[in-house]
Amino acid sequence: MKQLLFTAISSLIIGFASQIHAEESSTNMTAIRTAAQWLNSPEASKRKAASRTFLMMGPEALVHYKTALLASQKVHLDRIVQVDKSKNILTEHDDIARQLHTERERVMPLILTDYHKEPKKVQMLREEMTSLMDLYNKTTKFAKGDTAVIENSLNSSVDALCEIARELEKLDPELDTKSLDADELRERIIKDSLEADHVVQLLASLQKTRKEIASLAEVEKLNADNKSWCTSSMKSFATVVNYERTVIGLRALRIEEKLSDAATGHSSDMASKGFFAHESPVPNKKTPWDRAALAQFDGNASGENIFMGSTDFQAAYNGWFGSDGHRFIMFSDGPNCTGIGIAGIHWTMMVGSKKGW
Repeated sequence: MKQLLFTAISSLIIGFASQIHAEESSTNMTAIRTAAQWLNSPEASKRKAASRTFLMMGPEALVHYKTALLASQKVHLDRIVQVDKSKNILTEHDDIARQLHTERERVMPLILTDYHKEPKKVQMLREEMTSLMDLYNKTTKFAKGDTAVIENSLNSSVDALCEIARELEKLDPELDTKSLDADELRERIIKDSLEADHVVQLLASLQKTRKEIASLAEVEKLNADNKSWCTSSMKSFATVVNYERTVIGLRALRIEEKLSDAATGHSSDMASKGFFAHESPVPNKKTPWDRAALAQFDGNASGENIFMGSTDFQAAYNGWFGSDGHRFIMFSDGPNCTGIGIAGIHWTMMVGSKKGW
């Protein structure tokens, strides 16, 4: 009788224990599946909560953790693939930016070709610049678009892949990523994904255009802030020159006060003394370099243009654009500043370089 009672009680205990174990296993697998889904989230907080959940479950859950990490790795890589495959601002900008780069390389030698002022050649060159402007304007339009969603998607996926790599190292200390610091790991992950690397290149191309836009805007603001000595005609002329220099891929020129003094002095001398030449009859002002030194310009003057015939800044620009040597100076690569001097219908433009500009 006692034996039968003992057997019955044992059976009850074993059955009860089996039920508890089954319930615990069911609970653990539910938690594992939930944590595995959280690893796929773009939100870092959910991914970290998932990792903590797995690690708190103990050694028996680690095999599930590794499987979930590898599956999540594919999910985040697939997100990057989708960004790369989609038609967006980055791809549209890159298409136009490549065309602009190719055209700049083709048109720049034409800008620096001596056409001996032949009207048809100058008109051809003007048309080339107009086409280039159209490409530049399209490029800047795309560059001004909002890329926050794309950048956030890329960064969150790369962040997730970095986290996964670190978690996999905990399960396998022999992984070669363990020797990489955070920046090196991020670079490795991007380079290992053709799609991520491509998106990063597209972003770099767009940032280059944005830098050009910002650089031109900065120079325009600095020129506009020269209120006490810089006239509206000087600023308007610089705006035209700087826009076309930027279109062709050259840096914009800041209007420099002392170099402008030298240019203004030469325009005034030509108007008052009735000559039109780079060589001045005025003592100590014979050459552009003499005039720059006399005005105490503390940089290196590298060229001078002169024009006579109109008070309009656009007429002066057009006259110099159509004259080969003058055009070469307006589109020279070295200068970072300009001096502009106007005296009635007489114009002088000087270019030069200053340290720190």
